Parts: sequence; C-alpha cells; structure tokens
Amino acid sequence: MRWFFSFISTASIATAAMAQEGNLNLVCAGGGSANKVTSGSIHAWDSDGNSGNATVLGQRSQAFADQVRLRLYDDDPRIRMPRTMLPAIRGGEDGWFKLKNVEYGEGEITASIAVNAFNNPKLRLDRYTGAISISGKAGDFTGRCEKFDPESTERAF
Repeated sequence: MRWFFSFISTASIATAAMAQEGNLNLVCAGGGSANKVTSGSIHAWDSDGNSGNATVLGQRSQAFADQVRLRLYDDDPRIRMPRTMLPAIRGGEDGWFKLKNVEYGEGEITASIAVNAFNNPKLRLDRYTGAISISGKAGDFTGRCEKFDPESTERAF
C-alpha cells in the first residue's frame, strides 16, 4: 500500500486540494491591448489614365481596461473574457467560455480558453500574487485577481 502513494502526481494533489477548498470564484481587474482588423480602400491611377480600386486589410492594436471573471469549478471551469478581445465568430454560453487543459499547480493555474476552433488564448494565474495574464491571437490582458463568494458578497448597487 505504501508504494501506491508515491506515484500520485503533484497535479493530482493540487486538484484534490482545490476540491477541498470548494468552488473558486475570482474577479480580475486589469487591461491590455486587443488586435483588431482594419480595412480601407484606395483609388489609384496609372500613367495611362486607367484607374482602379483596392481594399487594404490590416491590423491595429486597441488599448482597453476591463475585468475578467473566473469560475474554477472542478467539473466545469469557465471564464468571462473582455468583450473587446472576442472575435465575431465565437462559442461560449452567456459570455462564459470553457477552460481546457486546466493545470492546478502549487504556485500557478494554467489553462487554454476555448473561444473558437482557431483561437485558444493561454491563461496563467499566479496563486501567490493574484496576477493574471491572457495571451492569444485576439490580444493580451494582464491584471490582479481577488477571491469572492457570489452568494455572500454584497452588491455595489
């Protein structure tokens, strides 16, 4: 029986500790930059007087301040992303997106956010400082998280 316990991974221990803590709800204030697609048209003439139109696509960075909410439940971890980081075609339910490949480490929690088939930003949450970072194709977000209990936290208004 003693040898069995030596094969338990630290991830399993962290997940068990998470289950003992119950559900973890976090609110994270911060900001970042979102990558937005831009388009414009140009009209040009050649030396013979012929003209033509063209559409030019590009990308610009848009700074923003917002908040993120996390529900880290063992059976269904989810995140509510900043709206400006979301592409036009996306999944989610009522603004909440599933977290995939969640790893509960001693010092950090990491995951991928299932925004759509082509966009799975990476999430890193420092368990000691509360620092959060989200990085993906749609942009980046950094901030600080605090625990809260939605059942007992008093509403601001």
